[in-house]
Amino acid sequence: MDTSLPHLPDITAHEDWFAAYAAAERAKECARPGGDPAPMDLKLHHTMQVLGHARAIVRSGRFAPPLDRACLLAALYHDVARFEQYLRWHTFRDRDSCNHGQWGVRILKREQRLRDESPLIRKLVLAAVGLHNRFALPAGLPDGMARICHAVRDADKLDILRVMDAHLSGPRPYCPTVVLSLPDDPAVHSDTVISAALSGRVAAYADLKSVNDFRVLLGTWFYDMHFPASRARFVAEGHARRLLEGLPSTPAYAAARAHLLGVLETAGEAGR
Repeated sequence: MDTSLPHLPDITAHEDWFAAYAAAERAKECARPGGDPAPMDLKLHHTMQVLGHARAIVRSGRFAPPLDRACLLAALYHDVARFEQYLRWHTFRDRDSCNHGQWGVRILKREQRLRDESPLIRKLVLAAVGLHNRFALPAGLPDGMARICHAVRDADKLDILRVMDAHLSGPRPYCPTVVLSLPDDPAVHSDTVISAALSGRVAAYADLKSVNDFRVLLGTWFYDMHFPASRARFVAEGHARRLLEGLPSTPAYAAARAHLLGVLETAGEAGR
């Protein structure tokens, strides 16, 4: 055992509540005629994976108390709204339902999940949950709050890469919910998404026109990793590389694929 690793806060009680809450929401979906709980199962597994990534980031980043506890709680609760979102609208697409970050804040307040935490931890967790799905964080956040938000956003992106790699490596047709109902047409692409990839910027969901644009967007997330541990995992786990290698050989996508794979290769060499 490496005793140099920082001791992580115990959030078992929160994890137990989350598991029970997810199970109750899943039961509601199962009771509905034609209900399909599989997307909820995916979100529960996603949450646990994000929490694992957050723990690694906290360990490597030497987060001092209370930032360490706030980070883990925010990671656990970042997608708490996904269950009610799916029950109400049967989609995870925020523009067709609700802002799941802000809805999550409402749920945490309604359920009084943070009542036993310090005022500072409550403030940090609610901010990170509410902001985790923003395209970019607002300017001027206090350093500690920004640090928590970045850690949760990094951890979230790392596991979304896993989910998308597993799904897009499988047989077609792709599940519309997972690919945001985008068309799987190699002839359709977004110049704006391609331009972002080539210029070192994160692509925006609003600019996606196809499943292949989604692959490119996922690759651009490397530009938005804020911790060495996040960048190392982004490269080492190989999900982004496989997603990019699946792009068609059309001129626009070939350029984006070559550029982003080059960025990942350079980062991997630097980390060795």
